[in-house]
Amino acid sequence: MVTHMTHESTTRRGFAGCLMMLAALVGGSAFAAAPASTNDLVLVVGATGRTGVYTVEQLVAKGYRVRAFVRNADKARATLPAGVDIVVGDVRDPATIEPAMRGATHVISAIGGGLRNAASGNGPAAVDQQGNIHLIDAAKRAGVAQFVLVSSGGVSQAETYPLVAIRPVLIAKLASENHLRASGLAYTIVQPGGLVDQPAGPSRIVFKQEPAAEHGRISRVEVAQVCVAALGSLAARGKTFEVAAVAGEAAADLEPQFAALKPDAPPAP
Repeated sequence: MVTHMTHESTTRRGFAGCLMMLAALVGGSAFAAAPASTNDLVLVVGATGRTGVYTVEQLVAKGYRVRAFVRNADKARATLPAGVDIVVGDVRDPATIEPAMRGATHVISAIGGGLRNAASGNGPAAVDQQGNIHLIDAAKRAGVAQFVLVSSGGVSQAETYPLVAIRPVLIAKLASENHLRASGLAYTIVQPGGLVDQPAGPSRIVFKQEPAAEHGRISRVEVAQVCVAALGSLAARGKTFEVAAVAGEAAADLEPQFAALKPDAPPAP
């Protein structure tokens, strides 16, 4: 079951394609793509999850056109703002992803598998790993300008993470991260610390790229804020970073923090 889908005009798609060809001719990469604009269509995957809902709400508030890729249309209609295009499918089934990807210029993946549901095929390996790989491959075929992946803090310690029960999640997320880095897509990988539903008080978002035992905590609404801000930032592309929140005054603009991050090393051949 699929509701109506909004498609980019042929003119816009042709113009975007010309920009990508020009970047390739001058020796650039996908990271040279133009910043997002509110005329672009953002596909949010996992849109009815707790982080996904905040992401959709913030995109709509900023005037973006939004398409939600969900498994339950009734839940989506009851949860998401009016006017959001809803496409029903399952990241575990690549055939259902293709229709959702048509016309999308940017993708934000906020999906997550549950350890308790692993036996039913809804665990980290099926969702966080294979589901994201299916999305990344479809985004590449569709010529998406940027893919924003919500991963997890601690991924760099996936095999040795102190909480053994969490290792399958981190291993799956690391595999999807590596697939995205090697895909050739322009990307941003956001690794949240411990997720909470609401900020504990006035807080400031901080980015870090150094492996550490302590990953901090951050609200889902703040993770959504980082993802949405990354869509308009060339400085955020080709970078992986952890995000946490500390006490303090919220920054009005995350761009200086994006710019201060080091780009990821090129994937091994």
